[in-house]
Amino acid sequence: MAKPGRFSLGCMSVSASPPPVIRPLLHADLPGVLDIQAACYGEGFVEPVDAFANKLRQAPDTCWGVDHRGQLRAYLFCLPVTPHNLPALHATAWQRPAEPGWLYLHDMAVHPEARALGLASRLLDAARQQAHALGCDAMVLVAVQGSVPYWARHGFSVVEAEGPLADKLRSFGDEACFMQQNLR
Repeated sequence: MAKPGRFSLGCMSVSASPPPVIRPLLHADLPGVLDIQAACYGEGFVEPVDAFANKLRQAPDTCWGVDHRGQLRAYLFCLPVTPHNLPALHATAWQRPAEPGWLYLHDMAVHPEARALGLASRLLDAARQQAHALGCDAMVLVAVQGSVPYWARHGFSVVEAEGPLADKLRSFGDEACFMQQNLR
């Protein structure tokens, strides 16, 4: 007879694992965020803990983590922004505007060992719901490391960045692309 929380497949016993849980990120999660970031990004894109701490302080309602099997396995930092206050990469002094028009998907990463669990789609759904709740006109992001096709599959389109926005975009490297998904 199988024990509670386990089931039997003939001669094999398998543990039932709880499903991944999306929850607000906490300051205590930042070491795990840095570990996931290091596993997912090239050296030039690894942000310091101070940059994440600033964003989490300013926008705790738009930053999520996903726990699976007792570990942080994915995260998404979103920031309510205007075209004029989109933070540059590595920024540590970003301020949340009083009346944002966009929800900026600053950084989403899924640990390589958790990529088949659909965590990114679940995080994007959470962001889209929050963007609607905040009254944002669009979600925006900066695509790096050749990720434009991925974001296009999720409804984002490349948009020409101009003025101060183009200056911020340059902080993400020569191949960075500004992308937008209209919500209205």
